[in-house]
Amino acid sequence: MAKPRIAILGSRGIPAQFGGFETFAEELSTRLVETGFDITVFCHGSQTYKEPLYKGVRLVHINTPSIKGMRTVWFDTMSLLRALLGHYDVIYWVGYNAAFLFPFVRLSGANLWVNMDGLGWKRAKWNRSARLYLRAMEWLAAKVATGLIADSDRIADYLESTYGVRDKTKMIPYGAYLVESSPGSEILNDFSVKPDDYYLIVCRLEPENHVLEILQGFVSSNTTKKLIVVGDRNSGTAYVCRLLDAQDERIRFVGTIFDEATLTTLRYHCAAYLHGHSVGGTNPSLLEAMACGNFVIAHDNVFNREVTNEQAWFFRGATDIADLIGTLEREGTPEGASERSRDVVRQTYSWSRIAGLYDSMWDDVT
Repeated sequence: MAKPRIAILGSRGIPAQFGGFETFAEELSTRLVETGFDITVFCHGSQTYKEPLYKGVRLVHINTPSIKGMRTVWFDTMSLLRALLGHYDVIYWVGYNAAFLFPFVRLSGANLWVNMDGLGWKRAKWNRSARLYLRAMEWLAAKVATGLIADSDRIADYLESTYGVRDKTKMIPYGAYLVESSPGSEILNDFSVKPDDYYLIVCRLEPENHVLEILQGFVSSNTTKKLIVVGDRNSGTAYVCRLLDAQDERIRFVGTIFDEATLTTLRYHCAAYLHGHSVGGTNPSLLEAMACGNFVIAHDNVFNREVTNEQAWFFRGATDIADLIGTLEREGTPEGASERSRDVVRQTYSWSRIAGLYDSMWDDVT
């Protein structure tokens, strides 16, 4: 029996150029085509790769208008129209921001699966109207979709307790590649640091990622190591301005980095990875740090405890950061910590395992 035809919407397309959903779409689609699935990924007009095929995956490119407020709505709507005309067995939408379109998928008779991601409506950057909209889209996605993907058990629990949808929710996490040998340290010269001479943050510079608390704790610590902060320092938000006001020669804001080789090198050689993410789900940056064998100091919440399988130290505020850095530098990294972090990724978050879970789930969809 032929395997179903799948359309993946909601990312900006592949090859991945931007972020988590794009990497996910690439890793999943290229693996599923190897096992016989017919996969199409819908791509934003900003994608530089314009060929109709990528590693066996069909690509549909949607031209988008230059008007900023129109681009996303236009892209989502045109992607859906093209997908409905394609008569796919499954339409898989990553994210629920465009859930106002989801009823049209169900009316067409197609199976609609939605990756619910984290609790995006909780982000402090959103005003009241935006939060209400996102919460409404979350509700609509939960009610309308044929099936829901939660990328962590805690997100699955949230969906069940809030919307009563356990029967149509599957927990399939995000993935990461293991980095088990040193990528070399030459790139560190560009940042004027040496291996084990710095701590690292890689995230959006937003309040729910607790960057300010990390900086405050770092400043009050007695460490002589540096702190490298990877994130958009040019956004001009009030929060980023507060972060940039941190007067400490040990802190280095290096901006956004998209080059994977550079990010892998920074992760692999850091003394510890500081992770403040708190709005739920399996965070890609945390997985990538664990895959590099990083020792992790993470914000204390159920999501980070689940993803790390408790193989981390946890903080609630700036004082904890200072104390944990002090303890780490007095006592050293716990024995075997690097391999335990990699083991968590190896056993739960490998891309091959994740693709296998999707293969099993969709193998008999018609």
